Amino acid sequence: MTESADRLVRRASVAASAGLALMLVATVLYIGWPRVTSALGLSSKPAPRPAAYAAGQTIDVPAAWYADAPKTLVIFARESCAACQRAQPFLASLVSKMQGHGGVLMAHAPGADADDLKFGVSLGLPADRVFITPPNLRVHATPTLVLVDAQGHILDAWEGVAKDDVQAAILKAIDAR
Repeated sequence: MTESADRLVRRASVAASAGLALMLVATVLYIGWPRVTSALGLSSKPAPRPAAYAAGQTIDVPAAWYADAPKTLVIFARESCAACQRAQPFLASLVSKMQGHGGVLMAHAPGADADDLKFGVSLGLPADRVFITPPNLRVHATPTLVLVDAQGHILDAWEGVAKDDVQAAILKAIDAR
């Protein structure tokens, strides 16, 4: 190739690379922009809460899970979840507290193994209070806590429990109702 043809090929290659990079950035921004703006607090709308956890709605789990107590705390957690492991002391304190205020149980995703059962037991739950989540109930994050009344109406729900203000809100909700 001549020097001018070689230069032309290099320029075309750089232009093509720049064009592909711009297309990639545009695609990422188009797909992820709502999440980015929400995470940075730039969005005027709050991030939507999963419909399964909206206060006032009914939780879609078997009534036998919650009907025996005026209120029940449903803990969605997994042994393999790092956030659940970090929250284990707090979750165990909630189990102890709820046993005096109503009911408490743990649910884990379908396909869970014996370690998930052991995790529930390590929180202080009897093995018969650790259940497999019905496939129609989608849990978006673990740990997720849902406080329900005896009719299964959701009183409140929390995704993640690492922050002190979230833990305080959970304790307040348990004591208030």
